[in-house]
Amino acid sequence: MDFPGSVQNFMYLLSKLGQQNKMLSEKAIEYFWSSLLLKKLSQNVQFSGVFWRFVFFGKSGKERADLIESAISELIVEHPEFAFMDFKGELGEAFKEDSPLFYRTCAYADGMIDGLSIRDIDLLIGPFYTGMFSFAIDSNLLYSDMIVPMEILDMMVDLLEIEPGMTVYDPAFGYGRAFYTIFRREGFDYTSFAGLEIDPRKWRLTKIILSLVGIDVSKLVRGDSLVKPTKETLYVEEQYDRVIIEPPTGERMVLQELKTDFFLRNILNISSGLISQWDFINHGIRSMKDDGKLVTLITRGELREGNKEIIDNDWLEAVIQLPLGAVHGGNDDCCLLVLNKAKPVGRKGQVFMSVSKSDGREPFCFEVREENLLLSSVMRNFRDWRGESGVCALVPIDTIKNSGYSLVPGDYSIIPVKKDQLPDDYEIFLTSPTVELDSIGEFLESHRYLRKSKNADLPEGHEPDEKEYKGKIYKYPRLEVDEKGIVQLVSLKEHAGELTKAAEKSLLRKNDIIFNRRDDITTIGLVTDIPSDASILPSGNHIVFRVSGEYDPVKVFNILRSDYGQFLIGEATKHLFMEFLPLHAIQAMRLPVEAIKADRPQQSGSQDRRISTDEGSDSDV
Repeated sequence: MDFPGSVQNFMYLLSKLGQQNKMLSEKAIEYFWSSLLLKKLSQNVQFSGVFWRFVFFGKSGKERADLIESAISELIVEHPEFAFMDFKGELGEAFKEDSPLFYRTCAYADGMIDGLSIRDIDLLIGPFYTGMFSFAIDSNLLYSDMIVPMEILDMMVDLLEIEPGMTVYDPAFGYGRAFYTIFRREGFDYTSFAGLEIDPRKWRLTKIILSLVGIDVSKLVRGDSLVKPTKETLYVEEQYDRVIIEPPTGERMVLQELKTDFFLRNILNISSGLISQWDFINHGIRSMKDDGKLVTLITRGELREGNKEIIDNDWLEAVIQLPLGAVHGGNDDCCLLVLNKAKPVGRKGQVFMSVSKSDGREPFCFEVREENLLLSSVMRNFRDWRGESGVCALVPIDTIKNSGYSLVPGDYSIIPVKKDQLPDDYEIFLTSPTVELDSIGEFLESHRYLRKSKNADLPEGHEPDEKEYKGKIYKYPRLEVDEKGIVQLVSLKEHAGELTKAAEKSLLRKNDIIFNRRDDITTIGLVTDIPSDASILPSGNHIVFRVSGEYDPVKVFNILRSDYGQFLIGEATKHLFMEFLPLHAIQAMRLPVEAIKADRPQQSGSQDRRISTDEGSDSDV
């Protein structure tokens, strides 16, 4: 048999069928894998009695489907462990559909399977899995709310640091790809697997395929880990060495199974989708042994109050940011989160964090994008437990606590520069807690104070004829800076309109930091000198940041203009459809406290000397 050509032809038929009828393409996939498992079982003397009575090989169409279901029913009576294969008449019903393409696809599958020996099946199960099953998921021929590439699953398994003989649990195993990824690795034959899956189709197909591979599927139970699993003892009485989670990002109403726990979850008001990811993770934490380890996908953000124990107990081991587009479905901005209840002594008090340089403007591809090499570097650094500038860092637990328990790697000073450009006080810079810009100063937008006539509303307490300003008012239309980033007040235009009295505070002052909202959003300027006889109003295209309190505006400016600052701006805008820097994105940027505090009087020097002269360098941070 021309195996590669046969698989290619079968996948072509499946693809065409999926375009016509998604449910029938799923049924054809189930039909193929069920027939393949039955072919393997038929050669085992233990099950020979069943298959002597129901000879379906060599037949096709509805006749074969009916014989298959009869054989499965008899098999379940004699061997109840195969109860998961019960289709309850669904296969025969599918052949009642008026779909010649479905008949043709299943007939092609029959021909492939009938031509295989047991030795062929054992040799080809891996290629079948990769070439057909994984392809069907990636191509959306099988329903999947989130598609995690095998490369990411390999990373998750590496991070779990599994040893042969350990128990591995997945509270929402989907199509069981995590289990397959672990099992196919050398030395993991004696690893045992347990898990739950709410979707009856996924559960049935996964158990069929993993049984073919040789995995013990007896503990892969149909149930909902967020309500109550079918077998309560699965996690109430048992705990596991390793837990791996791909939190579902959605649920599908299964038309053939109205009793699915999906409805029960709605009645009990239990969240589903993205907001439930921590429900899965908390369940996973409860399922870990005292020395257990957990790896999960998670969307980036801050911890909720009830989840801060992973920091307070020093269980958080790593947060690895994935490139945008590496995970398809739901929210693409994902991280790998690693929890370890028994962190090695050398790792205690620290968290390994890494950032991604992907901007998301191109489709992510492991084969051709540089992020693949970056992720390999991340894994090497994790194993060696060391940082690398611009890639990863070991962030102290106390720094995370003092930074609002943020799990966003970009909130910490993982400076994207070369090693020879690191500031002398890099360790202080890295270990410092971070603070949002919004909490260290005031953001001003001049367009809020413009009015079209004298009769426009004024803030309470101001009369319309009240004298507003002395001297002329000029509008600064376009941000221009010199090589040091100093604002050049050129091309000023006299402002002919009227302003509210409150506009006075939006006039430019010394040490104001100016951002561009549009156009070149990476350009940032510092105001140093203003003519004594002029009041200057920034353009509506500008956002003015006025640092206050114990923080030094020049230090803030130097960081924002450095490689690290440009990295923050890039992070703030990479999700936007058009290059536009919204106020809330700037306000949410975080800088290290120790790097922006004002010096004591005896330590301060000339402002000009403190301004960074090398754009794109962190040497003066």
